[in-house]
Amino acid sequence: MGAGIGGLATSISLAQQGLDVTLVERRETVEALGSGITLIGPSLRALAALGLHDECLRRGYGFSNFDTFALDGSVASSFEIPSPVGTDQPGMLGMMRPALHSVLLDHALGLGVPIRTSAEPVSLHQVDAAVSVDFADGSRGEFDLVVGADGVRSTVRTLVFGDLPTTFRGQGCIRAVLPRPPGVSGEVQYHPAGDVFLGFTPTSDTSMYLYCSIPVPSDYRPTQEQIVDLLLEKTAPFGGLVADVRPDIGDPSLVNFASFETVLVPEPWHRGGAVLLGDAAHCPTPQLAAGAAMCLEDAVVLGEELGRSHSVEDALAAYSARRYDRCRFVVDTACQLSHWQTHPNTPGAEHERVTAEAFGRLAEPY
Repeated sequence: MGAGIGGLATSISLAQQGLDVTLVERRETVEALGSGITLIGPSLRALAALGLHDECLRRGYGFSNFDTFALDGSVASSFEIPSPVGTDQPGMLGMMRPALHSVLLDHALGLGVPIRTSAEPVSLHQVDAAVSVDFADGSRGEFDLVVGADGVRSTVRTLVFGDLPTTFRGQGCIRAVLPRPPGVSGEVQYHPAGDVFLGFTPTSDTSMYLYCSIPVPSDYRPTQEQIVDLLLEKTAPFGGLVADVRPDIGDPSLVNFASFETVLVPEPWHRGGAVLLGDAAHCPTPQLAAGAAMCLEDAVVLGEELGRSHSVEDALAAYSARRYDRCRFVVDTACQLSHWQTHPNTPGAEHERVTAEAFGRLAEPY
């Protein structure tokens, strides 16, 4: 359930195993909003396993260079983003989020996956070997397996595991789609200006998105016009490339804001024939750009385990065991980086070292 990145990827993974899949979405339409998305190497490895790697590269911008800049715009450091072990893929890919969603959706439909919209689950019950699901419109369905890939505020998680509240991390991010100057040929991050953390990800030969993370209160809900003004204010101390692109910031439709909430469901992630996947089970802050990677890996692993196990129960236990420690590492590390950004005077904070080491660890097999 859920037609975002995790749900679509899971539909593809399970359909490729020859399973009969129905994708259920609570909204009236299947679409993706937002700006750009950064896909680190493990995302590309998972997309390759799903047969989508080349199409995503055509729709985005692949690179392996990661540069950091001082506040005045001078280069501070550079390192190579590792490719996933055993591949020659770029270490990172930037693309527009609707473009990624379109690739996933088109592939799922091409595999014959039916999509049911406006379907909000209100109860789940295990009935013998099946899961019975009641929907808000009064209908009912029975399934051998229910996958909750319905995001950080997952309805399936609540129905299966009870109330597991998310944690607000005291930070949010403004993202703006902008023209890409020639100086942005890979991932760019600036040294912070106090508690303001900023960077760029190229998404095509002509476009990129700027991300600006700032401390915010839990009830912060700005208008689109306020987001533009706030971004102009927060980017003012930065020189170099940031100063060059600031005049391009202005169209409210190309700017959005999201606050950071996280969750990590204790292992195992399944009860009976219902299992959690992606942000429903393990939602990190975006500091490692690994949220999508973990969703895509979840989808691949779940398909692998269902293809090799003798029962659904065995497959779900193996899936959860393979994924928990890796996803916990991402949540814990990303939250540590978020804390350092909102508390810039923390002794021993080593943002660049921890980020580089995390990319190396995540490039290893899973």
